[in-house]
Amino acid sequence: MNKAFRIICPVCILLVLSLFIACSSDNPASTRKPPEEPVLAGSIGVYADEEGTDPNLVDTGGTVVFYVVHDVANGATASAFKIETPAGWVRIGAEVQFPLSIGDIDDGIAIAYGTCLFDAVHVMTLTYQSPGNSPSGTLFKVLPHSVWPEGIQVVDCRNNLLENGIGKESPVSLP
Repeated sequence: MNKAFRIICPVCILLVLSLFIACSSDNPASTRKPPEEPVLAGSIGVYADEEGTDPNLVDTGGTVVFYVVHDVANGATASAFKIETPAGWVRIGAEVQFPLSIGDIDDGIAIAYGTCLFDAVHVMTLTYQSPGNSPSGTLFKVLPHSVWPEGIQVVDCRNNLLENGIGKESPVSLP
């Protein structure tokens, strides 16, 4: 018999036996599941800039442009939400940055991004006529879609529906 075979064969048998023992149902280690990483849907907010870095919105008493940005480190392919517009503000336009969307921002809009996107995703451009006299405490709020009130919904890059998105509140101030 070959000397190499006599050394390698027992090693192979030991490996197979150790795998069998580790995988047997009597072994408590085999029933342990690896810790699940939390899947984060990110946050969606209304910002003064396309990058989503300035949440402070200014009521200039004229036409203003704001941006809806989805900040998602783990990646996303779609989202669903609505925006609560403060009293006295008149929306002139709402332009979705992606070709596939359904609904409106008042009752709820669902937007498909078309691919897996990460970090600050510019989702919409909003144009308003601001009143020029917003009281202290005025906020633009991103809320769950009216049809799916469980939470801000996001589809991650593995096509999992997540309902743990965070809707941001953006304060309005006078110049």
